[in-house]
Amino acid sequence: MVTALIDHDNLEEFVDPENYDLEDGSVAGVEFYAALARETGGPVLEIACGTGRVAIPIARLGFDVTGLDLVPGMLVRARRKAAGLRTRWIEGDAREFQLGEQFRLVFLTGNAFQAFLTRDDQERMLACVRQHLHDDGLFAFETRNPRWPLSHSAGAVSPPAGDGLFAYLETREEEAEFQRYTDKDGREVRVSKTQAYDAIAQILHWTTHRRWFEGNRPQNRITRIAVRFTFPRELEALLHHNGFSILRQYGDWNLEPLTAASRSMLAVCRKRA
Repeated sequence: MVTALIDHDNLEEFVDPENYDLEDGSVAGVEFYAALARETGGPVLEIACGTGRVAIPIARLGFDVTGLDLVPGMLVRARRKAAGLRTRWIEGDAREFQLGEQFRLVFLTGNAFQAFLTRDDQERMLACVRQHLHDDGLFAFETRNPRWPLSHSAGAVSPPAGDGLFAYLETREEEAEFQRYTDKDGREVRVSKTQAYDAIAQILHWTTHRRWFEGNRPQNRITRIAVRFTFPRELEALLHHNGFSILRQYGDWNLEPLTAASRSMLAVCRKRA
């Protein structure tokens, strides 16, 4: 999505769906959202579904699942992976889609909530969620819990250089290795990141380098992504003023309470009357 806060479309991470899956083979969140599908009984809508990392396991449980995403290539791969399942894959912008139906569970995962970089983006997405959520349904998502570096937070422990998908709100100009993986062509790819934090916009700008060799020639693919951090009380107010109440809130996938040290904020919401 394009906003005045960035000079790119914020979709560079998603241009290679097959390698995207190989780089992130995590099952994080699958059981959490599957449990909510069982609780509500479906049907299920995942917004920003990507290649179906979470939606497809839920469909395998027998639920009718719809996945919505902005990137056509991600949906092509999702369709291939979901062959034979009760799934539907729709290209659309989470801020302005109209499906003409309601769902018992609507969710976002992969910290996709943070892709909505302005309050207007957030509120337009939430309006679409509210329109498509059954009155007795649940809306759920996770977002990174904003955490300050050691100098700002008493008792905090600085993360390792490659803290991966979770980061303190600071600028780090030196590349930190994140991970290594084997791509679809059998090449070892080394992934490293730099980051810059804009405290006014509450946006962290990540630049990712993926390096490999073709023969003896080094290659480097650079992608950029921006994510917005929403603070706990800010999130509560945002949801309240857009017609939602938080039923349950957690700090991790193990359903531990949310604390200042939690890496995530997981919210399970209902419509407010």
